[in-house]
Amino acid sequence: MLRMIHEHEDPALMERIWRFRHTRFVEQLGWSELRRPDGRERDRFDNETAIHIVLLHDDTVVGYSRLLPTTGPHLATDIYRDASLEPPRGPEVFEWTRCATALNAPSVNGIPASDVLMTGVLECLLQLNVKEILFLTYPQLVRMMKKRGYPVRVLASFSVENNKAVQLAAAKLSFDLLQRHRQRYGIHQPLLPSDNLLDAGVQERFPTPA
Repeated sequence: MLRMIHEHEDPALMERIWRFRHTRFVEQLGWSELRRPDGRERDRFDNETAIHIVLLHDDTVVGYSRLLPTTGPHLATDIYRDASLEPPRGPEVFEWTRCATALNAPSVNGIPASDVLMTGVLECLLQLNVKEILFLTYPQLVRMMKKRGYPVRVLASFSVENNKAVQLAAAKLSFDLLQRHRQRYGIHQPLLPSDNLLDAGVQERFPTPA
């Protein structure tokens, strides 16, 4: 099951999300600067406007991603402050962060969890009427996004702690891109349950794939 929530809507699920994030990003991926003694990974961008997307399998969190509206505080503009660069922003531009599936995550209906999560996030973004995404990540993940069909353009490259290369990138979104994902991974119906949709017209925009 895929769910899209704000923090206040399900505090119990959010507690599981904070711990999933700490396990995955801190303990397994080594993002030591995010370590917290309570085992709950959160940052200043986890506010009331942040949208949390969680993939559940047998009621276990197996995937997660976060979307931040660029009309408010978000990671890219907070970290990258080059005055000569103006990343896209506005009500139809969201930043995509904290995307990961569990190690050895089980497949979901025979589809790898990572493919379900990536397709699900794209579905959520389009359901929110987002036209463009902004993301700050490592070059290998930028290459992965390109392989998945995103029309990625790199806005800037720089180094962070331990001289790790990081790229600030953006990509336009389209319903055609979602359809190609669905067809590639054999997803034959919307991943977001109808009771988790945020507006009445979404079923017309997201018909069941042929």
